[in-house]
Amino acid sequence: MHQAFQDRIVELGVLLQRSSAARGEFSKRTDRAMPGSKVRFQVLSMARGSYSVVELVTGDLRGAFTSWKEAVNFAQQLDAQPVLRLVQ
Repeated sequence: MHQAFQDRIVELGVLLQRSSAARGEFSKRTDRAMPGSKVRFQVLSMARGSYSVVELVTGDLRGAFTSWKEAVNFAQQLDAQPVLRLVQ
């Protein structure tokens, strides 16, 4: 990879760390909790009148719908469910 790209990647990493620290400090000063987990499911428009719900981590298709509202509601229901992890 070109050295300029490497420099930008390192610079971005530093900025992300500083941004995270600043958000943490702000939440302490304002007695607000830091935001919780990120969104796990995304609604994608596949074609006109066709929407899919995809899990962001694995890329698995979780459902296909003809209404955007139905797809969003389904994604929110999935997001509200706890994350189950298998212990090996």
